[in-house]
Amino acid sequence: MRHTRLHGRASCWVLGGIGCLGLLVIGIAALVLGGRALVNTFGRPIEEVVSKAQVVVPKQRAIYDALQRYAADNKGKYPQSLKQLVPKYVSEDPTRPIRFPDGTEVQLVYKPPKPNAAPETVILEHKPPIKATMEILGQKVDMEFTYQVQLNGEVYQQQVFTDSQGNKETRRERFRR
Repeated sequence: MRHTRLHGRASCWVLGGIGCLGLLVIGIAALVLGGRALVNTFGRPIEEVVSKAQVVVPKQRAIYDALQRYAADNKGKYPQSLKQLVPKYVSEDPTRPIRFPDGTEVQLVYKPPKPNAAPETVILEHKPPIKATMEILGQKVDMEFTYQVQLNGEVYQQQVFTDSQGNKETRRERFRR
């Protein structure tokens, strides 16, 4: 049996291995670049909304707690205005706008509940909604988020999505953060 050596030639196994390694590198690069595109498309707008919610919702909860203490001190009657909470129940004026680092502002809006109001009655929310825009498959989607506090203390997030044709979809779900 005679063995011949290939001088200057690579076996098909080596070439196949190099080809597979090249495909693996290209696949990893595509995942990294695709992941960045997804973060820019979905992550950043959602991150902005979440960071604003982390400012608004704690303030709403603090004001809700102050409203409950006020009602407890006044035989179950709620104030007609948030200004009535200062200085006994809250230290700073809750009617001052909340200013975000990007320059946008929201104002807390209080709706005094009627004496026999249902527990699901929204008594505190903010205006205007927190806005963000995403582009999904070449289509622009505008999003608006409003955080609402009900009489029973539950916080809900109302979401309004508007596509580039002007079609709107509204959702409301309990906020759990």
